[in-house]
Amino acid sequence: MLKVILIDDERMSLEVLAIKLRSLAPHTDIVATYQSPEEAIIGIRQLKPDVVFLDIEMPQIDGFTLLRHLEPYSFEVIFTTAYHQYAIEALRLSALDFLLKPIREIELSAALQRLEKKRQNQQNTPSVLQFNKIAIPSLKGITFVPIEEIVWLESDSNYTVFHLAHPNGTQIRKIVASRTLKEFENILTPAQFLRVHRSALINLLRIKEYTRGEGGTVLMDDGSEVEIARSEKKGFLERLGL
Repeated sequence: MLKVILIDDERMSLEVLAIKLRSLAPHTDIVATYQSPEEAIIGIRQLKPDVVFLDIEMPQIDGFTLLRHLEPYSFEVIFTTAYHQYAIEALRLSALDFLLKPIREIELSAALQRLEKKRQNQQNTPSVLQFNKIAIPSLKGITFVPIEEIVWLESDSNYTVFHLAHPNGTQIRKIVASRTLKEFENILTPAQFLRVHRSALINLLRIKEYTRGEGGTVLMDDGSEVEIARSEKKGFLERLGL
């Protein structure tokens, strides 16, 4: 069941949207609604929703600023607003959809269908691992990369930067993927990958050195230095048997 959070400073808008969602998508679970952006930030971090319906114009913190407080985030975003001029910014932030108020049921239904299709596509991606390759979607298309060539992955908002090198460390290159780091973490962690920072997922087989510190730093065999978050240090050292 999809976990949904609704955010809008107008109580009536929240109630109307909740009614329409329950009617069109009974498989969704509205886990919380918020009129306060500050409370919404805390709630999202705690509840970890699958999708957030987010108003843009709100007092103190607008919808765009709210998202920047949460970067990097793995949930889908559907903006709701009465102002069409925000559409370009919404697209820049890789929103799943942009719904104009008053929200029509036909448009809400189309947004939910897009969400379902995207989730199905994501669920099909892990099968690529059977061939020791991963499909990396980008703006140009899809690139199939051997898993052994992935040195580490870096979060960049709603995108992920793949740092790649051939097994001998030569021909270093990067690919920017149009998916979040969390999505790739779910695919790669059954292999030899470990999340060491909220913005970094590393290939444990491609570590060259580890420098101790508050969290420490790893030197990867492509020359990259990746910080280990203090909260991840224990799990990192245990994974290495140290």
